[in-house]
Amino acid sequence: MSDHVAQPVRFSGYDSEVISSYPSAGQCDYALILPHVVLNRAPLPWERAMSRSGASGPRAPWLALLVFAENELPDDPYAAGLAVTRSVGELLSPAEPDTLGPALDVPAETEAAMCRTIDVPASLLSAAVPSEAELSCLARTREVSDPQALSGGEILAEGEYAVITANRFPRPAGSYAVHLVSLEGYQGHLPADGTRVRLASLWSWSFSHDPGGRLDVAGLLKDLATRRPGTEDGVGQDARELLDRGYVPVSLRAASGESTYAWYRGPFTPVQSPSIPVAGAEIYEAEHGLFDVSYAAAWTLGRSIALTDPDYTAEMVRARRQLADCAPNLTDVPAAPSAGEAPPAADSETARAQERLAATANQRGASLAARLDDLTLLAGVPLPALVPDPALLPPESLRLFRIDQAWIEALVAGAQSTGTHTELDARLAPYLDQAIARATTAEPPRAGVLIKSALVPAWPDFELTATRDGSPVPELRRAHPAPDVLLCLFDDVPDEIDLREPGQGIHFGIDTTSNPTGLISLRHFTTGQDRHPDSSVSDETIKSDTPPPHTTFVADVHLLSREQGGRQNPIFNRYHPEFSFPTDDVTGTIALHNSTEMVMPGDNAEMTVNLIQPVAMEEGLRFTIREGGRTVGTGVVSQVL
Repeated sequence: MSDHVAQPVRFSGYDSEVISSYPSAGQCDYALILPHVVLNRAPLPWERAMSRSGASGPRAPWLALLVFAENELPDDPYAAGLAVTRSVGELLSPAEPDTLGPALDVPAETEAAMCRTIDVPASLLSAAVPSEAELSCLARTREVSDPQALSGGEILAEGEYAVITANRFPRPAGSYAVHLVSLEGYQGHLPADGTRVRLASLWSWSFSHDPGGRLDVAGLLKDLATRRPGTEDGVGQDARELLDRGYVPVSLRAASGESTYAWYRGPFTPVQSPSIPVAGAEIYEAEHGLFDVSYAAAWTLGRSIALTDPDYTAEMVRARRQLADCAPNLTDVPAAPSAGEAPPAADSETARAQERLAATANQRGASLAARLDDLTLLAGVPLPALVPDPALLPPESLRLFRIDQAWIEALVAGAQSTGTHTELDARLAPYLDQAIARATTAEPPRAGVLIKSALVPAWPDFELTATRDGSPVPELRRAHPAPDVLLCLFDDVPDEIDLREPGQGIHFGIDTTSNPTGLISLRHFTTGQDRHPDSSVSDETIKSDTPPPHTTFVADVHLLSREQGGRQNPIFNRYHPEFSFPTDDVTGTIALHNSTEMVMPGDNAEMTVNLIQPVAMEEGLRFTIREGGRTVGTGVVSQVL
């Protein structure tokens, strides 16, 4: 009999439920940031009750996000987000004196399962834990109407998600640990001072708060836009031109055995590159007796990346063996028909042989194309191959570039060359290449942007929008080839790129039924300080020169057409998108004017907007209308109500 015990969902196994968390690991000024986490399942915070009582009314969430500073948690003095692994039995019935666990009944077999726990001093927990009414304000669902690209290639798909927000600001300076904890079984029996409370930590992370580390966003963005790559002095005109085009000199051992140097450039170039069939070739520049090894290096790199993928390599070898198995039955292996070539007679032996080989290749083409599609978007290509010299991408710099299609073709050709061992494999290779081409879905990127900046780790998912002639340019891939480097690839060459701080603060409406004051007590305290009572008086006053906040205004709006990247369908009264202002992103509801029933994409309209929370605004303020991170309209405030 196996000793394995299934992990209970209520105490562990939540790694797959967490989509993202903020603040991200890093050092910055987060004094006015409330940490939050996004969960994959919208109902999760309400799937269990805090207690076994059958109290009527809305159920309070059983999950809370607690923030702890250094030296507050006995088992994590450095606030690294650590937890102690214990059995569920040790969680429910701690052996340590003066330690309280949750009042829950579980099956005996569940008590043997393992979970992550933290022990919190009772006085600290009493100050930090939200009240039941506050919990309802700190947990909300978020609806995504259009897929959103996150860092690392992750996609936030259409649907509803749960968002849990903490209630404590990270002050003073130092490291902070954030724990998503279960409050199930604790309602009504928090202990007195001098004891500890053991909680199940379902997810945790840490970050550092540095009041002096506030990003100079305006300065950094200005540097990104103005800093240009330098060119070394004392080089000839020909070498200078190559350096300006992104080439770097690299060591080369010639076939004769002598050591010399050659020129190398990655796929990124400031100019349009010629479209020439150079896959795997070294280009000899006779005037100076030097080689350009860019395409040869790309071919070799593609082959090396493919060989590191055992599944792809095995699939390619199987495909070539299947093609070779068809060949012995043929007296002469016919060449694969090329584009524009007149096909042989349909009833000829050649046509039947070509059809048989093509059908065999098609059986493997789709699975091979999927991996090569990733390579077409430069997935798996290391940063030094893309940017061969650090001087081309110095700190706090932004680089716009075109993409050399021949370089990508050489990269993919190298990957497709794997498994070619015999002359027969080489003669049959065009059949497999054509099958892969037919199954390919990825379009090679045409342009892109590289950003190396302190903004990247601070804003891991900041908004970057590319446009050309006012129309959005689709983003094909977003990745972080280094912690402080962002790479975005586009299917066209943009003429404008807009950078915007992400809307990390999740915006909520207030449920006045469960919380009549419309207020919750936000905390910043030191260990042992009592929690604030529910109060309408804050302990800080933040002065601002911004206009007064409002929730209702009249606006003149233009909806982007479908060709401009806007909606495909009209909008109606009660349409509730996100309104993006210079200072905030807030959801609102519209009411169309002049008896208008609907507005088509590409049309203009006047409407009244009612936001779910106030935003500083005045007449003439411009804003955008967004759905799932995509701009679908623009507008200007004509009257504040």
